[in-house]
Amino acid sequence: MTNRHALSTAAIHAMPSGVRRMFELAKNYDDSINLTLGEPGFITPAHMIEAAVASLREGKTKYTPNAGIKHLRDAIAYKLWKENGIKCEPDKNLIVTAGATQALMLAMVTLVDPGDEVILQGPNWPDYRGQIDMVNAKAVYARVSEENGFKMTADLIEPLITEKTKLIIINSPSNPTGGVLDEEDLLAIAKLVKKYGIYVISDEPYEKLVYDGFVQKSLAALDESISDYVLTINSLSKTYAMTGFRVGYICGPEHVVTNLIKLHENMIASVPEPMQMAAAEALYHGEKDVEEMVTYYDRNRRLIVDGLNRINGFSCHNPKGAFYVFPNITGFGKSSVEAAEYILERTHVVTAPGSAFGDGGEGYIRICYASKYEQIQEALARMERAFGLKE
Repeated sequence: MTNRHALSTAAIHAMPSGVRRMFELAKNYDDSINLTLGEPGFITPAHMIEAAVASLREGKTKYTPNAGIKHLRDAIAYKLWKENGIKCEPDKNLIVTAGATQALMLAMVTLVDPGDEVILQGPNWPDYRGQIDMVNAKAVYARVSEENGFKMTADLIEPLITEKTKLIIINSPSNPTGGVLDEEDLLAIAKLVKKYGIYVISDEPYEKLVYDGFVQKSLAALDESISDYVLTINSLSKTYAMTGFRVGYICGPEHVVTNLIKLHENMIASVPEPMQMAAAEALYHGEKDVEEMVTYYDRNRRLIVDGLNRINGFSCHNPKGAFYVFPNITGFGKSSVEAAEYILERTHVVTAPGSAFGDGGEGYIRICYASKYEQIQEALARMERAFGLKE
């Protein structure tokens, strides 16, 4: 007999955010330095804000087409061809979503049935697991390691493929590790997709936040023979400091996009037009803004990697992408939760335990270095005083 008062299985089993937990603990310290949330350290560039404001003043406050306004879809298609080498017809292969988060959930609902298996990197962005649970599928983790630069490569993926595998999720540059997949890595994954006929999501919100001369390639551009299986998902949030605008998109095969649009109607119907106009402005005219942000993040990256590697208890891999470091903290002799809490208590610096990022995260913490340079300097100074320097 149905228990009418019971919550859904997805709700009951949903895991609370380990990142948010640390954020709440930080409220106990008036002088805390919060390096947890993946929030760009910039206000959205003024010309993008003005594009949204102008749209509001023009009365653009109505529903928009489910797939997104034509102006933005044209901008996305232009961007994908010019920057990524992806052929994407705006009227057939694109849908505008409420950020990459909703794009991922929409893709999950469209592609995955209960009992299907989804292969993803471990450690990973926690919402992947949450969304997989929400469609009653099974997360299967490809454990990445510090030794290979935290890469989810084809040789880690293939042994996990079974008859139940429906989807592979790749994320490069990666949250939480900053690891990247180069062209050779992506070509090997493309061979797997072709061999097994499995859908793959390439989640690319950090694609432009790369360093040391690295250029992030897109899987969909490397092998046209797998175009029926690849969904490229992206967002304006991280690249253009537009987290609050909630604009993302999916580019994929027409037979999938047609169904994405149908289900999108049942989720949020459409994204507000002023936000879409700001996104188009960013894509057409935001290149200089991105360059300035990346230069700033790179300076922060070098500061925090060098600083942590001098301090007792830490060993920090130098990431090539995103704006996170994922230092090894086994030198403290504590679990990642215990280490994050210990660092907070001793220094009032807030970090995220690696275990919050699922399988393979234990023994690490995540630090976001997108904040102000001076804050990172102060955080490092506090940790130096608390834990001392290596000899």
